Amino acid sequence: MPEIFAIPLGLIVIFGLRLLVPLTIFRWPLWGGIVSLLIDALDTNIVKPFGVEIPNYTTTDKYLDTYYLTIELIVSLGWVNKLAKSTSIFLYSWRLVGLVAFQFTAWEPWLFIAPNLFENFFLFIVLWQWLGKETREKFWLNSPKRLAIVLFLLWLPKIPQELILHVWKARSPIETFLAWFSDLF
Repeated sequence: MPEIFAIPLGLIVIFGLRLLVPLTIFRWPLWGGIVSLLIDALDTNIVKPFGVEIPNYTTTDKYLDTYYLTIELIVSLGWVNKLAKSTSIFLYSWRLVGLVAFQFTAWEPWLFIAPNLFENFFLFIVLWQWLGKETREKFWLNSPKRLAIVLFLLWLPKIPQELILHVWKARSPIETFLAWFSDLF
């Protein structure tokens, strides 16, 4: 496989994508966030054709995730809606606590205990902003009750994802789910 400065081309491509694409979040929070999420989800598939693997995958992936989630946090600090802003800060901080605990203990279930709900919440709010439901003049997310409902609905799909990735430790969540589902029958 081609290399540049003894670094496999596949790693240059994936690290380039994981470091450069998140910068678009500053200009286009919704689309930059979605594309960053997709690249994160597909990173192992992106490097496969190059015949390489991402070294120390779980740790490397978490550092790269933290990079683009920090960019999303910076964007959320500009939100006028104080409830949305404080929620984003809390969710980001809680995930960071889980990441630090994981780094010190190497116990992957920490990532399940402190799920990455921040990313879903960020994308939800910027989608609402893009649709005009959440603006500087009107706040759709305007009560703790509404916030609790939103967080619960965002949390529901997150739990199976975190279980598959960090408790069952599957590197291909779709294949793992299909294998599990086929075992039921």
